[in-house]
Amino acid sequence: MKSYYYQFLNFIQEMNIGWYMAIWFVLFLAILSLTIRFFKIYNGTQKNFEKVSLIILAVLLFAFLIFFTYVRK
Repeated sequence: MKSYYYQFLNFIQEMNIGWYMAIWFVLFLAILSLTIRFFKIYNGTQKNFEKVSLIILAVLLFAFLIFFTYVRK
């Protein structure tokens, strides 16, 4: 029985190129919007960790996007 990880990798590698590009583009737009929201909201005086979580989420999504692209090759 294959693990969920290998099933996920096979799913990505066998995915239609149109769906792959759509998912990649949506993730890229999400990263851009989170980064823009972070720098728009953060003005140096706010000490709320919710604002920093936007940039952390963007970094995590970017890491997933790199993994997603690497697996596809």
